[in-house]
Amino acid sequence: MESLLPFRHENELTFISKIHPIIRFLIPFILIIPFLLIKDIYLTITILFINLILVIVFRLKLRRIFSRIKKIIIFILLLVIFLPLYIGETIIYQFNLGISIKIYREGFELAILLFFRIFTAIFVFMSFFSSLTYSEFIEAITKIRFPSIFVGSLVIFLHYIPILAYSNKRILSAQELRGKRITNYWTKLKTHAFIMAKTLLINMDRSERLYESLKMRGFTGKITFAPRRIKFNDIGILLIFISVVFILVFFINLKDIYIGVVGLFYPLK
Repeated sequence: MESLLPFRHENELTFISKIHPIIRFLIPFILIIPFLLIKDIYLTITILFINLILVIVFRLKLRRIFSRIKKIIIFILLLVIFLPLYIGETIIYQFNLGISIKIYREGFELAILLFFRIFTAIFVFMSFFSSLTYSEFIEAITKIRFPSIFVGSLVIFLHYIPILAYSNKRILSAQELRGKRITNYWTKLKTHAFIMAKTLLINMDRSERLYESLKMRGFTGKITFAPRRIKFNDIGILLIFISVVFILVFFINLKDIYIGVVGLFYPLK
């Protein structure tokens, strides 16, 4: 069964695996927070390119990362696809389907910006989290001093995501063997949601019994790991990423650079 979680297997070693888990956990936030706070499409695209280069350099599983991202692309499109229809004042296209439908330039630009921001954020998170094992991820959020109740809940939540997905797949396969055919996307989505909801209720009861059994065996909710020191090289890598983002935001005019590069291939009149 293919894991739906972004984490790598314990026996999969990459160059970036040598970096401390806490550093690998923090780097995505350093890359993402600036373009989420600043509405700059050029900064967003630059971070996207930088992350793609890092994935190649660190030899991460690019195909696996995109296979997980593509499953949520449709939901990103649903978030932005209607923005050009009701945001803005400048009409760039108009057509009639019984009623007049207008597409506004401001809404179209906002939709593009929002799509790239969401896609890039997910891509960055998936990329760096794919360098973490499941235990390294839990170790990172534990040592950053997240509340133990949050860590415990997250562990149970992540544990049941693959179980729910696998159970959902088995139920749909059983329905197809009995002659049920679902070809329409929206019907399939509705069926998935219905099965997932029923399975979730069943597993909530299972998780409660699991938690009670752990408490009877002395589990207090606190997860501990063997100490692993953050080295000077780890701090240096973190400072490099902070410096690069700082330079991109405050010292480089990305718009002029992109216009100049485009002008080399398509001279502007």
